[in-house]
Amino acid sequence: MASIIASCLFALLPLYVQFQPTWPETAVAGGAGHWLTGQRILWSSVIMLLGLSIVGRISMLWEQLKQWRLWPRFLLSACLIAPQFWLFIWAPLQGEILSVALGYFALPLTLVAVGYFVYGETLTRVQLLACIIAACGVVYAYVIADGISWIVFVVALGYPLYFMNRRRYPMASDLVFTLDNIFLLPIALLGMLYLQPFNDWLQIDVWSWAYYLGLAIAGTLPMLLFLYASQMLPLSLFGLLTYLEPTLVFCVGLLLGERVELIQWPIYGAIMLALVLIAVDSYKRRG
Repeated sequence: MASIIASCLFALLPLYVQFQPTWPETAVAGGAGHWLTGQRILWSSVIMLLGLSIVGRISMLWEQLKQWRLWPRFLLSACLIAPQFWLFIWAPLQGEILSVALGYFALPLTLVAVGYFVYGETLTRVQLLACIIAACGVVYAYVIADGISWIVFVVALGYPLYFMNRRRYPMASDLVFTLDNIFLLPIALLGMLYLQPFNDWLQIDVWSWAYYLGLAIAGTLPMLLFLYASQMLPLSLFGLLTYLEPTLVFCVGLLLGERVELIQWPIYGAIMLALVLIAVDSYKRRG
């Protein structure tokens, strides 16, 4: 359930990004995406530190931070997830939604492969069938795509490396997410200061700050659920469930007026059929 809710919330994030406040021009290409990513990391850090303090778990975070020998591990985790934080905001602003979608369509297959070959997880016959159907849709997507962007590989290969690293050192999702943001915060602040001097920050209106806070909330809640699901579910099943996210992003695109050409429908048809098979299989096994 956590994975499904996370996918639903993630699907709304590209829509939220489209309503960004007016961005002053800079010499840096794609500056708006970089700036919004920095704001997301900044306010996510604030939200998580405040949340941990309220629920009485801040001492657990402090215990982890006091073990300075663990800092390289924390930094590695942050560096593995940082490209995903950035891409999900930067890419929609650069007209690279298709590349991101292709990456997220390929991601479940790489997660299933890791679960099978690395962790020895098994698939039911229905799950295997769903995986094959989804794979056919992904292969078809690559065939009709106008080349394969580097973005596809960053998404499809980056997340599995992150999850594999996390499973080596089990820790509660809220602590991991907080540590990821804390270790990325200095880099984010330096990047934002490079894009806009601090004096310019003082000119930002209150509604823009509210937007940045909302961006962090919109990214924090689904990420926490996503990380929790990655720990609680077999990696292969978790991978198959992540097909829901790009499918929902596709639906959001339709609501925004985008149209899908007839040649593209087999992609989404295969993915949706795979999701239906997974849902039916899960219902039968619970019953």
